[in-house]
Amino acid sequence: MKIVMVSGHACIRVQKMALTLIDKGHEVHLITRKLPPYYENYATISIAPGVNHYLKAIEIYAKTADVFHAHNEPSWFVTAIKETCDTPVVLDVHDSYLARMTDKEEKEWIEKGEKAFRVYTEERNNFQAADALVYPSAPFGQLIADEFRLKQPSIVLPSMLPKMLNQYHTKEWLGGMVYEGRIDLKSSYENNPKKSGFRYCDYEQLAKEAHKLNIDFHTYAIREDKEFKEIYDDIAFCHKGRPMDALLPALSRHDWGVVGNVFPTPEWDVALPNKLFEYVAACVPVVVINAKHCAEFVKKYGLGIEVKSLKELTERWSEHEEVRKTLIKNRQKICMEKHIHKLEDLYQSVVQNA
Repeated sequence: MKIVMVSGHACIRVQKMALTLIDKGHEVHLITRKLPPYYENYATISIAPGVNHYLKAIEIYAKTADVFHAHNEPSWFVTAIKETCDTPVVLDVHDSYLARMTDKEEKEWIEKGEKAFRVYTEERNNFQAADALVYPSAPFGQLIADEFRLKQPSIVLPSMLPKMLNQYHTKEWLGGMVYEGRIDLKSSYENNPKKSGFRYCDYEQLAKEAHKLNIDFHTYAIREDKEFKEIYDDIAFCHKGRPMDALLPALSRHDWGVVGNVFPTPEWDVALPNKLFEYVAACVPVVVINAKHCAEFVKKYGLGIEVKSLKELTERWSEHEEVRKTLIKNRQKICMEKHIHKLEDLYQSVVQNA
């Protein structure tokens, strides 16, 4: 098939699917604002800094594409495709404000006199307009489908890595617990209803608790601003963010990869994030805390453990040795190649029904 991926920053979830589809013989193109890692594997790439560039690129690709596969955030790509052509469009819902805030939290903000919104029309309109939907986890997909009464065909396709990215030549040992991904500071969300849902990415409390327990906490985050460094430099080992081909070997140096946080949030209840699968690809056992669905997944495949606190982790630290053996034995079961047929079948169904 001729597949056109449409994305804003072309995050690694896009590449995980695209690389696997390309390896299976599909012709995959990409429209993006930002050049991603592994870009050289695509048939073509169109860089689109502005909306007008996306619109023109969609118009050009629509002449030959079998299907568009749009990835949020943002979600408006569906509208752009629908107004341009009749080529079917699949929307991959990476994220949603619905998962970041509960109804109760929204009401609490409103009672304080703040404008708080959990439902955005940019999401609703485009989720409803898509011909089919893809979700990274089942509870996340159910949350969205229920809220917006979505009836289209859909699949759950977690952010698994293609086999080619599994690590074998792992690196020097640094030990400790590692976190890779976004980190937000209290100053950015405490008094901001729109960003309050991102508190699940605030790891200041976790870092402080880890420091008190003599756990070496390592971060790989794309930020080096003064405020971030003032908070974390004395309580964590802050490594520079890096592209995936350099990140995976770096992750392999640690004993545990953390998923979740030391306090509960609605986002972590339904998430099944990229980082979980990247830890596994790097042979790093996963420790889950306050992340319900991740815990279920990790236990199912023997990829790690669930703990109630970092104190419990200190008592179970050495379990990473046995867990790693199980992880290595089972990680081929959760490579993208084993599950990509679900996406291919979804493409075929929307093309046939177009």
